[in-house]
Amino acid sequence: MFYGWWIVASVFVAQMFVVGFVQYAFPFVLVAVKAEFSASTTEANLAMTASGAVGMVLSPLLGPLADRWSAKGMMVIGGFVLVAALLILSVTQGIGQFVAVFAVMICAANILLGPITGQAIVTRWFTASRGRALGLAAVGTSVGGLLLPALISQWIEVWDWRLSLRALAALTTVCVFPLVIFVLRDHPSDKGLEPEGAKKLEAKKLEARNEARNKGAGAEAQEIGWSQGLSMAEILHDRSFWVIGLSFGLLIMSYSAFLSNIGLYVESMRLDPGVGPRLIQLVALFGLIGKIALGAATDRIDLRMGLWVALCLAAVGLAIFSTEPSLTVMWIAAPVLGLASGGVLPVWAGMVARCFGTENFGRVMGFMSPLIGLLVMPGFLIAGWSADTTGSFTDALQIYVGAIVLACLLLFALDMDSADKSPDAAA
Repeated sequence: MFYGWWIVASVFVAQMFVVGFVQYAFPFVLVAVKAEFSASTTEANLAMTASGAVGMVLSPLLGPLADRWSAKGMMVIGGFVLVAALLILSVTQGIGQFVAVFAVMICAANILLGPITGQAIVTRWFTASRGRALGLAAVGTSVGGLLLPALISQWIEVWDWRLSLRALAALTTVCVFPLVIFVLRDHPSDKGLEPEGAKKLEAKKLEARNEARNKGAGAEAQEIGWSQGLSMAEILHDRSFWVIGLSFGLLIMSYSAFLSNIGLYVESMRLDPGVGPRLIQLVALFGLIGKIALGAATDRIDLRMGLWVALCLAAVGLAIFSTEPSLTVMWIAAPVLGLASGGVLPVWAGMVARCFGTENFGRVMGFMSPLIGLLVMPGFLIAGWSADTTGSFTDALQIYVGAIVLACLLLFALDMDSADKSPDAAA
């Protein structure tokens, strides 16, 4: 078996814990923390809002390190930061302390151990099957969504949220560190290998070089530019950077703000607390399906169409939840939202790799993260404002649907035909 699939497995497990906690399990910790500290919904949401603000600073600093230094080293450090953060969160004595620790340490762990570094490694190991590999690695977040909410909710019920975070820290140590330390490798050359599909890529590059010579020096310079690292100015002057960042930012803002508040959403409707974890598990289960399906499809279909599908599904799911429907209807809306959230990571990674080349992947993702963070931050404040002023999340959900419609319109400005001129995309 090609060793790259062990890389996929390592990234899978890392994302299962870090994204599984932040995106799926944290909403149920938040309910317990809000109750113990007698905080408002807006105050509780400051944890995610402040984390987004910190991410705007850390992402452009840490993202390029995945290209220049060692992505493996970053993931090892990220594992230590995540475990330390969980332990420190478990001894905080007020909502301010909790927000500060979450914002700084969990945000750093998410950047170091999460999708930016993990996807950067996977893109180096795969060429022909890159979309499928990225999709399978991203499935780890959905598996985390299936397992961690139920686990955390049960632990909180039996113990409390503090002991639950300590137990999660211990489980993370046992499951993540052996893989990121002993299995993970930055490049195929570290194992004396070539990237999967490398021969096909070389053939495409040779063909592109020959075509460039026939077209003249200008075309040749464009082709050569894809083999070199892009500067920050070149990235920021590329329209694709802004279209991709704005579209994904609006999508991520909409569904992540709702998922982070799903425990409080269930509480506001006076439903059984056990409904929240089950809804999250449905979102995660169908997110898993979405990652596999769209991950494999990104090797074959128009990536812009893949993102349109994800946007439309998210808009439908959030619109249904905005009506405060019956529980039966919620069981339908959750899978729809899950399919949308599941397709985000592989399509996003595929678009960045297609438009900017794998050699610029970490740099572009690092620069794009502050833009996305700037868009995501208001989503949590909107949720808090809606719940605290109206006692309902309906207004917030309607705003999210409007944001997704805007993202759909922005995609008309993305020129994927131009992006396909890169030799890496041609493979």
